[in-house]
Formats: sequence, structure tokens, C-alpha cells
Amino acid sequence: MRIVTITLLSISAIACGSALPAPSEEWAAAQADVGRAQAGGAPSVPNARLHLELAQEDLQKSKDLMDKDNKRATSLVSLARTEAQLALSLAKTAQAQDDAQKAQQDIQKAKGN
Repeated sequence: MRIVTITLLSISAIACGSALPAPSEEWAAAQADVGRAQAGGAPSVPNARLHLELAQEDLQKSKDLMDKDNKRATSLVSLARTEAQLALSLAKTAQAQDDAQKAQQDIQKAKGN
């Protein structure tokens, strides 16, 4: 009897622990982050493009896992958001570096005239 009770309690604890809700709102936020990275020029910057692709892959994997393994899906969504935000930051940094380089060239031209 004692073994049966312990077994039932263990099964109940496992079942309750896996009853996480699907990360639908987080997934939508990650999708928006991916969209911002795409609009921010990430596809044209090699390092940013890599992180954007990783974010898209993580989002797809998380979508496939929703309602099967919500804990893993939540982790992948979080990772996708981070990858997308990094892609956007890398794209902005590359654009700022290009702008600074052009400004430097303009200054050199102005000094030469």
C-alpha cells in the first residue's frame, strides 16, 4: 500500500510540474523581435544574419514543441528573442560603423579642399 501511495504521489508531482502553459504571448513577442531585426537590416550583415537565422530556427522549434513540451518551448522562445535582439544590435552597430566611416571620409575630403 505504501509503495502504491508513493508512486501515485510521484506521478501527480510530475504531472503538475509539466502543466506549464504554452508560451503564446512570449512567442508573439519573439516574432516581433525577429521582424524588427529583419527591418533593421540584419539580413544584410553577415553576423547579424546568422543570429537572425538562429532566432527563426528556435521559433520554429518552439512552435513545434508547444503543447508537447512547454518548458522546452519557453526556453527556445527566450533564446529566439535574445538571438533576434542580438541580430538587431549587430545590424545597428554595422550601420553606425558605416556612417562613421563615411563621415570620416567626408572630413578628409573637406580637409583636402
